[in-house]
Amino acid sequence: MTERKNIAVIGAGVAGIVAAHVLQRRHNVELFERNAYLGGHTNTVVIEHGPDAGTPVDTGFIVLNDKTYPNFHAFLSQLSVPVRYADMSFSYCCERTGLQYAGTTISGLFAQRKNLLSPRFLGFLADLARFAKRAVRDLQRDEIPPVTLGQYLADGGYSSAMVEEYLLPMGSAIWSSPRDEIREFPAQTFIRFFANHGLLSFKNRPLWQTVVGGSHSYVKRFAETFSGTVTLNAGILGVHRLDQGVELLFEGDRRKRYDAVVLATHADEALSLLLDPTEDEQRLLGQWRYEINHTVLHTDVSALPPNPRAWASWNYIREEGAAPSDPASVTYHMNRLQGLKTQAEYCVTLNRRKPVRVDRVLREFN
Repeated sequence: MTERKNIAVIGAGVAGIVAAHVLQRRHNVELFERNAYLGGHTNTVVIEHGPDAGTPVDTGFIVLNDKTYPNFHAFLSQLSVPVRYADMSFSYCCERTGLQYAGTTISGLFAQRKNLLSPRFLGFLADLARFAKRAVRDLQRDEIPPVTLGQYLADGGYSSAMVEEYLLPMGSAIWSSPRDEIREFPAQTFIRFFANHGLLSFKNRPLWQTVVGGSHSYVKRFAETFSGTVTLNAGILGVHRLDQGVELLFEGDRRKRYDAVVLATHADEALSLLLDPTEDEQRLLGQWRYEINHTVLHTDVSALPPNPRAWASWNYIREEGAAPSDPASVTYHMNRLQGLKTQAEYCVTLNRRKPVRVDRVLREFN
């Protein structure tokens, strides 16, 4: 029988939770989290008042799919946490030009009936098909050059309508990043992600899902079944390599030795914890940057496109006066995403320049 090792897992987001869940079968596991709660980006808000009281609404981690989340699916299955299929659609609304469309149905795509006869809009759709065909071909042949997405698009001669009114907004919504930064993405990284998530084809697309009862359901279930120990508000100052194992340094000059440690944190946090990082660790972990997004849970439908036919699950709003370097303004329509059967329309909005109606705000986060 393999000797049980003493293993520390630092970080109780999804990576740390899954690692601790798997390791507990054969080892003694201690899970450390600097916050006062488990779950990391998981953030489910339960509506407290009114006719929708008791409804769980996700504001952090929301969706998964059946193709690119195999390990997470296995984890949920082991914990007997159910999922449900979700509507995963995208809409675009430009306040300056008035353009609105949604990739939901033909009616949503032509939410503005005038676009049925618009050369610019029809040309954008044709260009999108051309881009998808070329991107798939280049990916399959390993012919995507080592250039930025912006350069790849310029080389392909794609219209500004397709680039500015679909591709960059879609990337901006996915990564919660400014359009300017999406343009600077490596073309291969961007295209491979789109291909893996079925965004370059109408066939064999992933089936998107949400966790029944909100994503906090899997965190609760993990806490109920975990056989190791959990330390919240953990004051870990660093990780030191030993000849045999590792040593954790805690606040108060306390130290403890483990056979191994799993750093399940953001890359920059992992690097800051390593007291003697190797050159490779410094190179790989030191390149990551993160965006801060102001998030509001609310019931103000004015954050959605003005035309209800253009409503989708993900709604990218290009606000009047917004610069390409500004953070992405996106509103998730949670009734669609989570299949909520509620009286109110629940929305999660990121980085909106115009304030949401104060009387409709339920929670705010950064």
